Amino acid sequence: MELFLEKHSGELVILALGLVVVGTLMVLVPQLLRASIRKAEMTHTEHMKALENGLSLPLEDDRARVAGRMALLVPMVVLIAAGTVTCFLAAYRQEQVFTVSLAVWVVAGVVSLAAITGGVALIGRLAQLQAGDKDEEDVPENPMIK
Repeated sequence: MELFLEKHSGELVILALGLVVVGTLMVLVPQLLRASIRKAEMTHTEHMKALENGLSLPLEDDRARVAGRMALLVPMVVLIAAGTVTCFLAAYRQEQVFTVSLAVWVVAGVVSLAAITGGVALIGRLAQLQAGDKDEEDVPENPMIK
């Protein structure tokens, strides 16, 4: 048994991690879907009551919500992928674990930083547009065009 564990410990770790991820997804995805359906039902009920009372609700701008979700989800997915690559490198006992892992994590950090920065910038710009501060005079001229 010890020889089997010593020889196949990497494969068993990968199998265990896969089972944990699949189990987590099987629990979380239905809950997220139910929450989304409940939110859609509540929004529909709110809109119907407003129409019955003669009020009209402004349409929701989902761009800021999507920008926020992307700024949140992209780093999560990138870090999970980097962790998976590192796990596979360690499980298969590669010679250059440190150098490849360092490169993977640096790229993951840069991509995560870019996603967060871009998402926050987009949310800020959408907030300006919704506030009505979209005067073209406020935008500075590009000195490179002259």
